[in-house]
Amino acid sequence: MRYREIKLTYKALYMNENELLEIQNELQAQQKRLNYILSSKRRIQSMIDSFEGDLAEQLLPVIHNESNDYAGIATSLALSICWKFSKVEFPKTVHWCSELSISDLQVKDEFTAVIKAQAWLGTLGSDELWQTPLFAEITVDPKTNSLKSYHIHFLSKGKIISLRKNAKQSVTVKQMQSM
Repeated sequence: MRYREIKLTYKALYMNENELLEIQNELQAQQKRLNYILSSKRRIQSMIDSFEGDLAEQLLPVIHNESNDYAGIATSLALSICWKFSKVEFPKTVHWCSELSISDLQVKDEFTAVIKAQAWLGTLGSDELWQTPLFAEITVDPKTNSLKSYHIHFLSKGKIISLRKNAKQSVTVKQMQSM
């Protein structure tokens, strides 16, 4: 009986090792794919365009009062922000947006939405997240149903981070002035 228990334990350990190796191989493959995407500005821009297209698709029904579901907008906006951050090299850190919680969405005109939200930002290589207010104005191009322009502003650790589409500078970081 003891031999059988040892054999079963060995089998279980061996299976766990195989499963662990499988998981490690899968993680390595995902890391290689991410490194490949991040190695080219064109591929990064392609991903940004894809996420911005998804965001426009999510916004249009809300702007036209056909839906009031903000979950898809929050997800698409967070992904767009992450990829926009990945395109920019901040001093010593790469930022990312973990999550967005939309507190207010107003329709400015038939193609523009104004969003107030809370964003959870972090830096690459750190598990630390901090909550920061976000303000965004997003305009959809009526001809192509894609994003025409956006201005997204964060107040983060005493700085204003601005992400823009269709502006001279796509990203700016400014130190806040004391009052």
